[in-house]
Amino acid sequence: MDLERIGRSRLKMRLPALRAMIEAQRSPAFRALCEEYALAAMARDDLIVALRHDHVDLDGLNAVLAEIERDVDRLLRTSNVRQIWK
Repeated sequence: MDLERIGRSRLKMRLPALRAMIEAQRSPAFRALCEEYALAAMARDDLIVALRHDHVDLDGLNAVLAEIERDVDRLLRTSNVRQIWK
């Protein structure tokens, strides 16, 4: 299972304005964020499907996903990353 690819794909769906930058970014930090995002998103999906989840757990995973989305946004908007596009 390619967690980076899964996370990258999900992030492109959640952050459509950043799709091109998400696709182009190859830094180790960004790749790790993609993997973590994939793991959190899959765990949340498993809880939803199980229908026996604790809403606190689901809320926690949603918070983790939102935090990673903010981290991705911040990372992609830094001056170092912008230099790639020039």
